[in-house]
Amino acid sequence: MSKTKLTILILIILSIGVGVLSGVYFYTKQSTKTIETTPTDKTIFGGVGNVRTDLPPDNTNSVENQDNNTIDKPTSTTTPKTPALRMISAGPISGADFVIRDIIASSTPIYTGTNTTTTSTSSSSKSKNKKTTIIKPKILGQEEKIRYIERGTGKIYETASSTNTNERITNSTYTRINESFFDKKGDNVLMRGLLGNSDVIQTRYGTSSLDTPTSTVMSLKTKGLPYNLLSVVLSPEKDYFAYYTEQKGVGSSINISRLDGTGVFNVYKSPFREWLLSYPNKDTLILNTKPSAYSEGFAYSINIKNKAFKRLTGGQAGLTTLVSPDGLNVLVGESIEGSMKLSVLNVKTQSSKDIYIRTMPEKCVWSILEKNTLFCSAGESIVYAPYPDAWYQGLVFFNDNVWKINTETMENKLVYVIRNSVKDGIDVINPILNKNEDYLIFTNKKDLSLWGLQLEKPQKATSTSSTKAIKNSSLRVSTSTKATSTATSTR
Repeated sequence: MSKTKLTILILIILSIGVGVLSGVYFYTKQSTKTIETTPTDKTIFGGVGNVRTDLPPDNTNSVENQDNNTIDKPTSTTTPKTPALRMISAGPISGADFVIRDIIASSTPIYTGTNTTTTSTSSSSKSKNKKTTIIKPKILGQEEKIRYIERGTGKIYETASSTNTNERITNSTYTRINESFFDKKGDNVLMRGLLGNSDVIQTRYGTSSLDTPTSTVMSLKTKGLPYNLLSVVLSPEKDYFAYYTEQKGVGSSINISRLDGTGVFNVYKSPFREWLLSYPNKDTLILNTKPSAYSEGFAYSINIKNKAFKRLTGGQAGLTTLVSPDGLNVLVGESIEGSMKLSVLNVKTQSSKDIYIRTMPEKCVWSILEKNTLFCSAGESIVYAPYPDAWYQGLVFFNDNVWKINTETMENKLVYVIRNSVKDGIDVINPILNKNEDYLIFTNKKDLSLWGLQLEKPQKATSTSSTKAIKNSSLRVSTSTKATSTATSTR
């Protein structure tokens, strides 16, 4: 082989070697780059890419932005937080309340005994029945739950303020339920709606129970109560309810009965009609004329024991009221110059103070644990309209915030900005405090969905003084979780 050919062969071998080494180098380099650009934990568990930009700046307590910063938190072991504001039911409800349930050692009763035993002979068969006995489960304590009724189906659901899950309690279907009320334990309920396509109001008393020992969902069995019971409202202890009936040419009759419709007794008869009723404590019933911005309204109290009738206030246009549980103060709402005015009336001195938040008593609830204290929802802005007519008719809606009001010092504290969590806002109706007054449930008037809001725990000192004041009151006061409610007719 010539020297020239040898040189060319060596150069070819060297070129092949360099090519192989270069390939190995670039392959290794590319593999290293792929590993370096794999998403980190910061990206996966809520880094910059997951931050919401469509919420208001002040969204510290936002439900939708509660847990963005979850870096280094493994998803398999992280327990979701219960948000300060929570949608409990997305669908429309007919009513909701706090109920007290027993905590039992076993989820179902323990049955003992035997079924029917049969002995057979060639000539005949003999049967022997043995009675089955039930051993009641051991009660470990009590717990507070939230129960509500689905408006379209009449099914009952249950949840708690400390959880994000709802459990269906009953499987019975009752359509077109417009209004409902639970007793203290939630086992019994009043359900109200229109009869068929008519304007006749139908009221039913329902009891829930297990069909069999192994059932997990209860059945709701109902019985009909008299038709056209108007403006139904439960007593603070939720064992009685008040209502009134109308008769053309005669007037109205206001009665009280047990939830099952028995034990009816009359407390007042009047030539006037169209009342709104409220039941602030076990001895007092409040009558309010149906409000309108175009007419003067009046409010009266009835002592249930002796049927004493007393005027509380009157002469204001669009008058609605909310009496405190101790009966000493009246929250007064009225229509004024295309807007609304709120004040508090001292029953004893007849002195009145203006509250500088524009809202209506229907959007408020009195505290029992803290004296002279209200929780109210109020719109961020108020449009010019005849109130409360325009609001009742659905011509006007509000985007509310929640306030805490001291009617003695007139201090107003902003509790929660709802629009920080709910972009479209909530128009609050039927606010209800739980027994400890650290949780508030309410319905959104816009779509009748149910919501819950975590509150700060009441101050112990204030709670003690309030309890003492209530005990010393001439009125016997219930410790119901629902201070009062103003029910409207289902018509």
